[in-house]
Amino acid sequence: KKVLNGRQLALKISANSVYGFTGAQVGQLPCLNISSSVTAIGRTMIEKTRDLVLEKYSKKNGFPYDSQVIYGDTDSVMIKFGIKTLHEAMILGKESSEYVTSHFKKPIKIEFEKVYFPYLLIKKKKYAGVIWTREDKYDKIDTKGLEAVRRDNCELVRVMVETVIKKILVDRSIDDAIKYCKGIISDLLQNRIDISLLIISKSL
Repeated sequence: KKVLNGRQLALKISANSVYGFTGAQVGQLPCLNISSSVTAIGRTMIEKTRDLVLEKYSKKNGFPYDSQVIYGDTDSVMIKFGIKTLHEAMILGKESSEYVTSHFKKPIKIEFEKVYFPYLLIKKKKYAGVIWTREDKYDKIDTKGLEAVRRDNCELVRVMVETVIKKILVDRSIDDAIKYCKGIISDLLQNRIDISLLIISKSL
């Protein structure tokens, strides 16, 4: 299995590298027709995935809710099915991925990757959520574009945002998050914060 995964990764990186070369106008292999067609086909496949899921999991098709696409990226679609439990989300995620895969030619496979529960979508490329790939225990908290992962902030901001996200998403206590923020702000105003946590580094 490790050998196959290594081979798979090598093929993926090689394919991505060649694709990258074709998209660079000055480089070793410039050919915009190839790079633009790759992105166009990828986009078409994602749009088809979206349409298939929204059509199947809808009230007019006998499903109790109208599903929504709440977020999509270059190679992913995030679906809100309208159900209430993690168990149902896992089942529908697997079922819908198999359904969509059946509409594509082999060897294309659309995989169910994970459930976000809960999920905090602030705006495009800026979100936080608790990832579940199995039902008994969550995998990790995933953050994208927030101050917790950005490098242009001081350590205090990073730790503060990470803690607030955990209190909201894992502990499910907004009151605790607000109380924690007020405490940090109070400490900051009274010079009780270590100065090393306030350093912002920039490279020139």
